[in-house]
Amino acid sequence: MYILDTDSIVHLMDDPPVLTCPHCGVHTGAVPISYPRFGLVQRFALSEVGIVCCCTACNRAIFLRSAVHVRGNPIELRTPEVVNRGVEPFEVQYLSGAVLADFNEALVCYANSCWNAFAAMCRRCIQSVCESFGAEGTTKVQGQLKDLQAMGVADAETFEQLHQIMLTGHDGAHPHLPELSAARAAVLLQLMKDVLYQLYVRPAKIREAGELRRQASVR
Repeated sequence: MYILDTDSIVHLMDDPPVLTCPHCGVHTGAVPISYPRFGLVQRFALSEVGIVCCCTACNRAIFLRSAVHVRGNPIELRTPEVVNRGVEPFEVQYLSGAVLADFNEALVCYANSCWNAFAAMCRRCIQSVCESFGAEGTTKVQGQLKDLQAMGVADAETFEQLHQIMLTGHDGAHPHLPELSAARAAVLLQLMKDVLYQLYVRPAKIREAGELRRQASVR
């Protein structure tokens, strides 16, 4: 992306960046409607700038942040990142109580790139999962994690850190563990989704399918 000395954005409107909208989830064009002025970027020697775009699918505003790569003429920008990231989708209607509340808060932390807060809420969510299943709760979660590890969803070091966060780590923000990176947070999110899907969503869908078959058989 470039900022021209004429402050024209026609080239960006004709060929807008393509990304996944944080509001509607559609992979579409994001047309810039508010763009940094060339003279101000040069005058204040900005190292990063903000851009407001309009989603071509839902027409809502998308806020982007981009680092200045070359402050020349034109000014060259690095690939922008979405500031207002949307909450990751999950079939939360199959969750309830503390598990639902904790996982919803974990998703909000993830959407705001608060990786360590996300890890803490994942730990709390797993505790709620174990409590909801009673004495066998921890065994169920451990069994699901072993299945995922066997599938090779993460390298051994990553999986060990995430296993500590989810099951064997201390409560709270895990000060004894290395800080969680964005990449490992993404893996942790998938682990959480898989565990919750297998323990809550899949059984609920099987029960729903069974009830539909029962209703069809009595008609």
